[in-house]
Amino acid sequence: MNFDPTAIPDLIGRFHPLTLHFPIGLLMWAAVVELVEVIKRRSISSAGPVSLPLVIPGAAAAVLASLSGWLLANPEDPDSALAWHRWLGVSTTVLALLTAGVGVAVVRGRIAKSNTYRAALFLCVPVLAVGGHIGGELKWGEGFIEKGLEKVFFANPTAEDGPPGGSLAQASIDVPQEQLGLRLYHQQVRATLDNHCVKCHGPDKTKGKLRLDLPDDIKDPTRETPVIIPGDPDSSLLVELLLLPADDEDRMPPLEEPALTDEQRRGIVEWVRAGAPWPAEDGLAEDGQNGVVGVAGEVGAAGELGAAGSTVPPAPQPDESADESADESADDPEGDPADEPVEAETDQVDASEAVYLADIQPILESHCYECHGTEKQKGDLRLDLREVVFGEREFPTIIAGDASDSELILRVSLPDEDEDRMPPEGDRLTEEEIAAISKWIDEGAGWPETKPIEIQPSDAGVGPPTARARTPGQLPDMPSITIEDEAILESIASCVTKLRSEGVRVAPISRTDDSHEAVFRLLRKDANDKMLEGLRGLEPVLTRLDLAGTSVTGESIRDLWRFGKLRVLNLSETSVTDDDVAVLASLPDLTVLNLFGTQVTDDCLMLLERMPSLRRVYLWRTEVTFDGASRLSNSRPEMLVDNGVAPSPVPLKAPVKVESSGAWPGREDIADEHVHDGSVETIWAVPEQDRSGWIKLTLEKPHRIVGVRLDEGAFPRIRKFSIEALKGNDWVEVASGTTIGSNKSLLFEAFEAQDFRLQITEAIETPVIAEFDLLIN
Repeated sequence: MNFDPTAIPDLIGRFHPLTLHFPIGLLMWAAVVELVEVIKRRSISSAGPVSLPLVIPGAAAAVLASLSGWLLANPEDPDSALAWHRWLGVSTTVLALLTAGVGVAVVRGRIAKSNTYRAALFLCVPVLAVGGHIGGELKWGEGFIEKGLEKVFFANPTAEDGPPGGSLAQASIDVPQEQLGLRLYHQQVRATLDNHCVKCHGPDKTKGKLRLDLPDDIKDPTRETPVIIPGDPDSSLLVELLLLPADDEDRMPPLEEPALTDEQRRGIVEWVRAGAPWPAEDGLAEDGQNGVVGVAGEVGAAGELGAAGSTVPPAPQPDESADESADESADDPEGDPADEPVEAETDQVDASEAVYLADIQPILESHCYECHGTEKQKGDLRLDLREVVFGEREFPTIIAGDASDSELILRVSLPDEDEDRMPPEGDRLTEEEIAAISKWIDEGAGWPETKPIEIQPSDAGVGPPTARARTPGQLPDMPSITIEDEAILESIASCVTKLRSEGVRVAPISRTDDSHEAVFRLLRKDANDKMLEGLRGLEPVLTRLDLAGTSVTGESIRDLWRFGKLRVLNLSETSVTDDDVAVLASLPDLTVLNLFGTQVTDDCLMLLERMPSLRRVYLWRTEVTFDGASRLSNSRPEMLVDNGVAPSPVPLKAPVKVESSGAWPGREDIADEHVHDGSVETIWAVPEQDRSGWIKLTLEKPHRIVGVRLDEGAFPRIRKFSIEALKGNDWVEVASGTTIGSNKSLLFEAFEAQDFRLQITEAIETPVIAEFDLLIN
């Protein structure tokens, strides 16, 4: 054991979550007690305020909470919310001590009974409430209280008809339902049933005469209450029991067993919604084998939806009769989703993809999805979507084949005390988990791709949507950097060695050329101008430089003109000024520039406009105005100008002509014009047997539209849709999604057109639209 006294302040700071609840409870109750006295018109007696026994320990606890909170927070953190939280906490402590002091003085007879005590206490409580609210948002995200109020006073009108658990049944899925169901079965559902259900509902024990290892039993339609109704989780008994509150005696698994996690329950809900496919129905485990659910025979090779070592039955060879059967089923509106044939999966994933499904995805689910998943995307990053993980970012999350340069590995490998380590709280990844992810990345980072649904041409008078031409922020193709001169290579190697010895992260960016990156931000304020001199020698190969949060000054920044190969430069939270940007304008290849939290103003925007290769510039928390950023964006349409401020879009109020693919015949209460009348009580729907359709809005003249507002009213049925705009004779897709539900706002890059269309391509029942509005800034 090595005792380090310098770590004591950090230890005290970590007690902040424990100590802060004491002053909140004590001071709030003291205010309530004193308010009752005021209502009863009782003055403070000479014996002292009746609430003083609560105020004194509350003030003492406030001192501890403020002290620990001050030590826990990083004093150099520029977050204004954190600063407000810190100083409001100190103000609460001062007011609590003042209140306690006045109360003690009254008790000792040093001052006459006075209303100063009550004034200080009643002022202390709102300061405490505001500080606590800001602290709650720092922990749980912005709008934490507001979202709770929305759930109470602006609830989805369909909530009472849905299963308990609310959002557990609402997952955004962008793959065909049958494929989704198979994937969920192999990745999650099978293990959940086997680990939590089969021991009471399997071959060894059959409670309630129910076996959850046999598809014929779990899907038996003759049971009094169907356990599973494929495609309808709301009516499935299994889903109802799984979503009961943790203390409900009917909850499954039973109370003496641990409840399923939200992820496990959500997986079963979506599996049932997708038709509850059971790939091993033709080869079930023999009775008496309490093994993996629904799997029989020897362990086979990994299939597209399977994991390494799991059994996936061979896909049947397609034949003409099967195709005819599938067509007939699709044409039959009364057909049961469970009876529809599942498309045979013939393509197998490689070993790396199988490793992802078996080993990597569970790690990400356990440690990462809470902050980077469907419900929360810190840093605009989702780790559950392939296209986001491998998408263009300033610092690539994963570089296939190169774990050492992947930002994900860097973050999870940082020490506990580093504020940039991931996950930021709770148990960190084990060395074995990090090693598994690193090995997976080095072996190619295989990640199964989802197959898009083919959109059939509609009868709206034009063909299917075409691809969008170009969006702001797309990075240009840059030539590879190859150095063959041995002397230059030796100089680069020497420079890299020296910088690494000082704690700078320096490494090649890829294995295909000699481009390098240098990351100083991990050193924070310890990185200074003198350390930056160590970059001399990397001029031919340095393409990425990260100086975020360092103490470098304009003297070093103005020296960056030497690095003509720089493409990505992060200067966030440094002392950069407009004069320094003038030097950066001389960098011919600079494509991404991060000026977050710097001192630049509108005066630098003219320089940014003249930088030919610049495609992305970040201007959050600077002196750049919204109007200035808008002018830059308009003058350079191919450039993404992000200043963190955007006006809230509002519905367009202009005459609109509504057309549709067809309405429900014989129903006068269902009509085209209802989708744009401002009321969700009136609806439009396609003919009863249809599962797709379109609605077109035609304006009197073109408008610049930035999004749409959609509402299905009380009938959430749509599972795949797109928003398209008419450009010339072609429909251009500007946005797409999976579910709509109630009051959904979908924003996209501004598009000027006269005709916009909602194309519904998939629904579980007759699709219904109650409102379709176009949004403008």
